[in-house]
Amino acid sequence: MESLEDAVTEDGTGVILAIDVSPASGKAGFFTGYDPWRRSIRCAVRSPPSRGRANREIIESLALAMGIPAASVRIISGATQSRKRVRLEGITREAVLKRLRPFFPA
Repeated sequence: MESLEDAVTEDGTGVILAIDVSPASGKAGFFTGYDPWRRSIRCAVRSPPSRGRANREIIESLALAMGIPAASVRIISGATQSRKRVRLEGITREAVLKRLRPFFPA
């Protein structure tokens, strides 16, 4: 059975999150669910996808949620797509999962 943990991997330089983003969303929350088919975390941002606004909001929101500086968050793939992979540096996989779990009650 797939779980939230499948969207969070660790490599030698940080933690990688697989996310699916809905830009220009009217939803108030950043984390909106888990997609077991894509093994990714669904996210909604209010900013439009033009001029990198949505990507900046993603970086700022993840930094705030993870308690790390925005400089430690980098989109490593999918910068112009809704499916993205984001690297978080300076935090462990276990710490990321601990911070994500309250957004995804069982």
